[in-house]
Amino acid sequence: LLGCLMMVGSYYCFDIPAALKTQIDDYLGNSSDYEVNFSLLYTLYAAPNVILPFFGGYLVDRFGVRMCLLLFVSLITLGQTIFSFGISIKSWPVMFVGRLVFGFGGESFTVANSALLADWFKGRELAFAFGINLSISKLGSVINNILSPALTEKLGIVFAFWFGTILCGFSIVCVLLTIPIDKAMDMRIVRLADGGGLYIPAATSAVEDEKAGDNNKAKSVITFAGDEETNDTQSANKLKDTQQVQWRDVLTFTHIFWILVVSCVVVYGCILPFNNISSSLLLERDYFVSPPDGCRLQNITLCESSSNPPVDCPDSKWYQPPLPYNQFIDGKFYPGQLTSNDVDCTSDAWSSSGSCTETFCTRLSDGETQASLVMSIPYIISAVFSPPMGFIIDLYGMRAVISAIAPMVLIIVHLTLGLTTVNPIGPLVGQGLAYTGFVSVLWPAVPLVVEEHMVGLAFGIVTSMQNLGCAVLPLVVAAVYSDSDNKYIPNVELLFASLAVVGFIVGLYMNYYDVRHHSVLNRAFVPPEEKTSRKSSLDADTTRQPLLENEAQSNQTVLLAGCSSSHDEEDVGVGIWTLKRTPNSSASSDGGGVHMAGRTLSNTSDGMVRRKISSNRSRGPSFTSYEEIARGGAFR
Repeated sequence: LLGCLMMVGSYYCFDIPAALKTQIDDYLGNSSDYEVNFSLLYTLYAAPNVILPFFGGYLVDRFGVRMCLLLFVSLITLGQTIFSFGISIKSWPVMFVGRLVFGFGGESFTVANSALLADWFKGRELAFAFGINLSISKLGSVINNILSPALTEKLGIVFAFWFGTILCGFSIVCVLLTIPIDKAMDMRIVRLADGGGLYIPAATSAVEDEKAGDNNKAKSVITFAGDEETNDTQSANKLKDTQQVQWRDVLTFTHIFWILVVSCVVVYGCILPFNNISSSLLLERDYFVSPPDGCRLQNITLCESSSNPPVDCPDSKWYQPPLPYNQFIDGKFYPGQLTSNDVDCTSDAWSSSGSCTETFCTRLSDGETQASLVMSIPYIISAVFSPPMGFIIDLYGMRAVISAIAPMVLIIVHLTLGLTTVNPIGPLVGQGLAYTGFVSVLWPAVPLVVEEHMVGLAFGIVTSMQNLGCAVLPLVVAAVYSDSDNKYIPNVELLFASLAVVGFIVGLYMNYYDVRHHSVLNRAFVPPEEKTSRKSSLDADTTRQPLLENEAQSNQTVLLAGCSSSHDEEDVGVGIWTLKRTPNSSASSDGGGVHMAGRTLSNTSDGMVRRKISSNRSRGPSFTSYEEIARGGAFR
């Protein structure tokens, strides 16, 4: 829960500019280069994250998740503080610096959070855990879209941004509360090991890298108690050396991993940049539509009133009312007809009761409120459906299939928004479902296709490439908007639809490749030894031999912690089992055995220890789901 809540402040503050896009424009004076400056807020956030998550993932793997979480959330809070100060003094340069600092922590914070989840929830529960995390995190975006416009209207735009800073402080509190909990679990594992045992993470048969720094005794540590302490330390150090993350390890990532990266870039490219401009796009398309030609005031030089009503104008409140000509407002004369760029609805001179543009500002406020609610639909859907979607994916797989269906739905969504006038609620429901499905399969798929001790690095690479697209695309969107006479419809939507087409093609290829390579992504559960290019550190690894030899020399007790969720087979819940190897000198006719809670796991002639299971159906993720328990004495 704390791992999810710590993300709320980041999600909230990331989306504040999108929720207040029109209000910021009014507040800063409706400059002609506003669209470019606004796009730079997201480009400057994304630009450092083309590189930083790559290092962030590396740092997580090398120095531990706890220290990295605290570092990154501190950068987020500092960046939002600077940005809020820039809003207070109406300075674009200060706001740019704030977003840049915010970006230094933002995506790396997500990488560290993902690594935390991957450390605690493995195998069958991972997609469900990611779904819960996304669901709660996205509440930050939903709350922002609803609350920020309301705070701006009631308390001013400056307070709306400083409120985001307060939420970042809340995220720091969540991280500080998480650290002792995570550390306590590590200490609990160490105490179990001190009693003479071996800890193996549930749902995996591979050994995760020992994390450095304050996470040296992480949940993936393997310890054989009963050996001499020096042997323990030497063996652990050897294992750590073989699994230490190196930069060249990137070259070992498999083809399917890079397919996931390309899919991430193009599909996120038609989701996140759309969210950035969705409020303005919805105002232009549906909720503050420019009046048709011929719509005017009865007397064009007087303000709108009951005695000077609009003529030849639509009755719908979602259309802009006509503006008068030649007005003197707030100490300034405006020759010709007023334009929307002239009107500053954040000022009482333009929006107060009895002002010349009161009706204009009232309709704009109503439109902004409606657009904020509608643009929240994808976030609400992802918050509601991410957990069950993750649960379904854990049960049935189909990750590559969903990765192709999601961009296909996005093609329909953006073509509908760009080429028709249908109500936007339906397309945005489709956007929410596509987004939910895609993120529910993308991030949990990463640990399936890389070696376990490089998961943090892999998350960093995916996040870096995602941000490369998100750094470039806002500027492309701004260029298309400017070249389209400052209109989003239809050309910007056609840009997003084109990206979705590329994503669909990549998704089809992903399925083709997956079918020809053991269906790693589409399978409900992937046994760890069958993950693409994964070499089990426990299979005849020379670094494990000292552990085996020392263990075989003593009639010691080994503790195994693990869990199984299985169907029609012997069900072993989370617990600690006592196993005992019988020395050869006193072994039975089978050459020795391992006794487990009163049951015997027999050694076979090939050196494998097997356990008889009542059924061949094995859907559970842990080692207890397989007949093979150990090879060469190295327990799984």
